[in-house]
Amino acid sequence: MHALIHPPACHPSPARHEPRLRLNHTPPPMNIRLPALFKTPLFSAPVCIALAASLLLAACASPGTPATPAASDPIHRHALVRPASPAPQWEGLRERISTATAPLPGIKVGAADAQGVRIEIPVADGFSSGSTAIRPSLASALEAIAPALTDDNGVAIKVIGHTDSQGSEMVNLRLSIERAEAVVSYLSERGIALERLSADGQGEADPLTSNATEEGRARNRRVELLLRAMP
Repeated sequence: MHALIHPPACHPSPARHEPRLRLNHTPPPMNIRLPALFKTPLFSAPVCIALAASLLLAACASPGTPATPAASDPIHRHALVRPASPAPQWEGLRERISTATAPLPGIKVGAADAQGVRIEIPVADGFSSGSTAIRPSLASALEAIAPALTDDNGVAIKVIGHTDSQGSEMVNLRLSIERAEAVVSYLSERGIALERLSADGQGEADPLTSNATEEGRARNRRVELLLRAMP
C-alpha cells in the first residue's frame, strides 16, 4: 500500500497593518508659561484670554509718535515758520517817495497816518483813450516810486483806477480795473512781490471834481496807490 501523502498545512500569512492617517489628530497642548499672577484662581482661562485680547487691541490702537517733517525737512520748516514782516515806518517811506517823485508834475503823496500813505498819480496822459497801455508819463512815475517799495516787505500796495464820466458807466468801471491791473503788472516787473499787490477800480464813481469840464475830467482820470501794512 502506498503511504498517504498529506500536503503541507497552509498557514495564513500574518496580516499586514498599513499605517492609517489620523484625520482627527489633536496637536499636543502648547506649553505656555503664564506669569504667576495669571495662575491665581482669579484668572481663569476665559478671563485670561479676554484680558490678552484687550491688551493686544490696546497696543494696536495706541497712536504712534506723529511724524514731524518740519524738524527734518527744510522745505516744510520754511513753509510752516514764516517770519513776521517788519512794521512799516510810514513817515520815512513817505519822505522817500516824496523825494523820488518831486521832479514829476501832478503826483500827490498824502500825509502818513496810522493806516499808511495814499499816493495819487494823474493819468490824463498816462493811458491812451480807452486803453490799458501805460504811456511814458505814467511809466516815469512808477519807475520813481517802485524802488522805495521794493524792499519794504511789510507794505501792501493796493492800486485803484479811476476814470471820468465819458462813455458807459460799466465800460468805465471795467476800464478802471484793467488799468489798475496794468499798473500791478508793471510794479511786479520792477521787483515788487505779487503777494503784496492788488488791483481794484472805481470807474467814474469817485470823482475829485466835476466832470462838466475837460479840466475836471482830466483830473478825475487817475490812479491811486494805497500803502497799508501787510495782513
